[in-house]
Amino acid sequence: MSTNNSSGGQRPRREKANLHPGQIVLDSQVKRRTPVEKRADDLRAQEIKDARAAAVQQGCTRVYEMEAAMEVEQARQDAVKAKPVRPRWGGNQGRPTKIGAAPRADSEVLFY
Repeated sequence: MSTNNSSGGQRPRREKANLHPGQIVLDSQVKRRTPVEKRADDLRAQEIKDARAAAVQQGCTRVYEMEAAMEVEQARQDAVKAKPVRPRWGGNQGRPTKIGAAPRADSEVLFY
């Protein structure tokens, strides 16, 4: 008993399955650039690197300026004599209350 696949039995026929078998290899290859394209790409990459380096340099300069300003402010504050601060009492501390010394008459109930 042999099976005959000519009638199309179990799997569909693909007419273009093996038409271009090397196309996978051709698609995976890196396209070559001309010298002009390479110079343009290299120039663009160098401009990006220069822009990043300039941004880092500008950030470092800003940090340096802020640190210098903070040092000047700290030196100015250290030079000024500190003024003593009087403690403040909060709320009713130290003030007399309005509660009388004598107990009320109705609170004197005797229990036997």
